[in-house]
Amino acid sequence: MGGSGMKGKVQLTGEDKAAILLFALGPEASAPLVQGMDDNTLSRLGRRMAELGKVDADVLNSVTEEYLELHRSEDPMLRSGHKDVVSLFKYAIESDRADRLLNELSAPKTLTIWEKLSRLKPDMISSSISDEHPQTIALILGNIDASVASRVIALLPEDMQLSVVMRMSKIESVPRELVKDIEETLERELSDMQGDSGISFDGMVSVVDILKGLEKAVARPILDQLRDKDEKLFTQVDRLLLVFEDLIDLSDRDIQTILKHISSDDLVKSLKGASEEIAERFFGNMSQRAAEIMREDMEVMGPMKLSDVDEAQQATLKVIRKLDDEGAITLSASDDMV
Repeated sequence: MGGSGMKGKVQLTGEDKAAILLFALGPEASAPLVQGMDDNTLSRLGRRMAELGKVDADVLNSVTEEYLELHRSEDPMLRSGHKDVVSLFKYAIESDRADRLLNELSAPKTLTIWEKLSRLKPDMISSSISDEHPQTIALILGNIDASVASRVIALLPEDMQLSVVMRMSKIESVPRELVKDIEETLERELSDMQGDSGISFDGMVSVVDILKGLEKAVARPILDQLRDKDEKLFTQVDRLLLVFEDLIDLSDRDIQTILKHISSDDLVKSLKGASEEIAERFFGNMSQRAAEIMREDMEVMGPMKLSDVDEAQQATLKVIRKLDDEGAITLSASDDMV
């Protein structure tokens, strides 16, 4: 086979594929792959590469495609992990810089004070900042999630609302020292803050982030046990964990209330990425004509990026949480379905 080169339809051995892959990657990209091999393997692969001759484009494509497919598969042996990053950094960059970057990678991800604040209930934020100067309040609200800030403003005393909004519109450049002072004060106050259940705010965020990362089948039993052991904590965590598919448990009355408050554009995009059962819960609570129009809108829209669907669902869920805060709907309505 050596002289004639490699054509399509040839049965390739594992060694052939490895040799073709190293050839396709070229010397620079292959170097890190080769470095960990023993002499025996290197000799055999070197010999195969020397014998390859002309490699057909079809063969090249199928081998590289197979390699990529393996990396996309669920094979646990092919998961890239921390040690792969270490190998790459150690090979590619000088050691002091590699060590510094690897230390940063190993450090647990910490939320900024503004990210932490954005996850608090609006009434908790408003009560902790309402005694501040309107300029300080404007600075704080200008740094947190806009949808949370707008709900906080609504809870401030009326005579302060306009003052804060006017100041927010005029914030351009603020001395870094002032922002740093505010950050430090907020950080101190937050570290002392505890929710209804007595768990610290940072602890609450950690619990929610961990549960969000688990498969639903794993998270559900944990939440069920939490409900039995500490109902207050369960309620706080469960509300933060609300996902779009959970809306299937709402009563018809609540879904009709939601329909009056959410934008049809967000709903169309949200339902585009939801199950048929969820879509039916919403369509079943609209007039037949409105449901037909919305179905047509969904079809016309064509395929959507997952990130766009998620953004629309999060916007819809924010409105739903607000309705729940106001008592207009009951999120735990699974026991009184109409």
